[in-house]
Amino acid sequence: MRVHRRRMVLFLGVISVLLAVPVAGLAARGLEDSDSDDKGGETLSLEQVSGDGVWMQQATTPPLSRLRVFRAKVWFDRQFLGDGASYLKRAAEFSKRGRRDLRAAVARTLKSASDESFAAAEADLDKLIEDGAIRDVERHWIINGFSCTIAPDALDELKKVKGVKKIFLSGQRRQAVALGKQQGEPPAFQPVEREAFDPDQYKHPWYIRYLLADKVWKEFGVAGKGTLNVIHDFNFVLSDNTTINLYRNLGETPANGKDDDQNGLVDDYHGYNFDRNTAVLTTRQLGPGQFQGQVMHGFMCSAIICGAGVKGKEYEFGIAPEASWTGVMGSQRLEAAVEWAIEQGADTYSMSFSIPRLGEYRSHWRKIMEHGSFCGVFFVSGAGNFAQQVSTPVQMRVPEDIPDVVFAAAGVQRNFQRTLFSSKGPVEWETEHYHDGLVQKPEVCAFNMALPVLMTDGTVRPAGMNGNSFAGPMFCGAIALMLSADPDLLPWDLKQIITTTATDVAAPGVDYETGHGLINCYRAVREVLRRKAVRDGGDPSPYEGRQPGDTVDVKALQAKLEKTFLKVGQVLPGSQAARAGMQPGDIVVSYGGKGVATRQDLILARKEIVATEDEKVTMVVTRDGETHELKMGPGQFGFVPVAEFDDPVFE
Repeated sequence: MRVHRRRMVLFLGVISVLLAVPVAGLAARGLEDSDSDDKGGETLSLEQVSGDGVWMQQATTPPLSRLRVFRAKVWFDRQFLGDGASYLKRAAEFSKRGRRDLRAAVARTLKSASDESFAAAEADLDKLIEDGAIRDVERHWIINGFSCTIAPDALDELKKVKGVKKIFLSGQRRQAVALGKQQGEPPAFQPVEREAFDPDQYKHPWYIRYLLADKVWKEFGVAGKGTLNVIHDFNFVLSDNTTINLYRNLGETPANGKDDDQNGLVDDYHGYNFDRNTAVLTTRQLGPGQFQGQVMHGFMCSAIICGAGVKGKEYEFGIAPEASWTGVMGSQRLEAAVEWAIEQGADTYSMSFSIPRLGEYRSHWRKIMEHGSFCGVFFVSGAGNFAQQVSTPVQMRVPEDIPDVVFAAAGVQRNFQRTLFSSKGPVEWETEHYHDGLVQKPEVCAFNMALPVLMTDGTVRPAGMNGNSFAGPMFCGAIALMLSADPDLLPWDLKQIITTTATDVAAPGVDYETGHGLINCYRAVREVLRRKAVRDGGDPSPYEGRQPGDTVDVKALQAKLEKTFLKVGQVLPGSQAARAGMQPGDIVVSYGGKGVATRQDLILARKEIVATEDEKVTMVVTRDGETHELKMGPGQFGFVPVAEFDDPVFE
């Protein structure tokens, strides 16, 4: 197997490149959900991992062949899901269970299996540590196994540890960074009393209307309350639109420098950076009024999922504004991050990043998320931004290519046309452990182009966000609405509901570009409520049948979006546009006598008509029904043009 150097890519814009201790005991929220405790109660049967002998990933090609040490990820021989086909088989086995009850039972089973396997392997592991063959051993229960740092010549000894069944290899783990003053302080926002959510109190962006999330709020009174959404990212700048519903781990006293809940993590009150072993979530700061896409990436994802309106401000961006969220970082310690999420009672786990060419190591990621799914977590991702650089079936990579348990959203523009950079399926799974062949992906689509931007000070830009980083969070917000309507909805049932209620915006039926269609929050939540009424012995009739307005009118909106005009979104201080008297909200009508309706019109007119300092060119704008002539010279204009449509950005 050829192993390549890997890099993690955020779905921000068109491929913008960025960049141990065991966790024990269910947190209070998880216990309340299950009415059982971690030490007693039901445990479920385990399965033997398939295959003869001990399997080990080979490291005969670069870059692994050049490494002096590896980070090994080890599976013991007994797992909740033993082979590559076990997920769907066990889903059928537990199809009558409630999600919260099943989560508690599976987590308890996984932890019990981990305790038993480590007790059997303890002597062998201690000997390897004593001999210097392995170090930095970190056990994990989400897959019954452990991670360790090991040199190539000791791999054969690792295979002899009692119970070891599979060994995956990755690059050397970055050394953890101790918490220090240079990293800042962990966030500590005290709970605030929130007013009852009023859908009519704030202005909402157009994607809320197009996904029919506002119709869910108004008709069903469902806005995400009671759900926890984990956002796996690389930086979180914070503002009151997102801190008002930031998760609070009640087992922790915020920012006191102590591990109050004794889970091995200090100050994990709002979230945790597992790569650096710190509760500091802001790794890069943002200056006042600044917009930097990569720095704001985690903030924008949280705002789309559940950004809440704030008293005294105009805008609310979240699809599930009454939900809560928490941030984690852990690209090198995924096991720990997912375990923490489960123990906090997480409902969704949003991942707007992509890792190519993982080879056999893909199986390790997939098994983590399959087990996590049985622990009640819905893993969500964008489809990726790689259609113009990479061929299928590898346009979608880990984690978005994982079947059944990672729900991936492709991207369409505001006019419902597919975004050209949005990755397409199918994906192929043929590893030592999984033999699916070609798999249908993506599941659905959402919006990923020219999205409005919420600034950290609460102001907005009408457009500026591009990339499947934001289609995934829209999917996550929709799932939060569904789980708010029914917290016991099982992952496989939710997938069936959200795919069968989607609105076709491309070829009829399912396709490899937009999946089953555009997410329809209203029809999905209606179907959730119908099934819940049937299960609980209630009356399902209010939620049965089709109704007028239960899907977005694609053709009518496309007609509105055919005509555009160019609006001034922002005027940069000190720029020639500012000196000429331009103001935000101005509509650009012409430049040098050439009509302007789009950004491209302005670019072409400027190429044809070259201004000089002596002979400036007239730009005509309208403002509040009045016409103004502005004189523009050479160089940068200094304003941000935004395409406007007959359908408003905010309503």
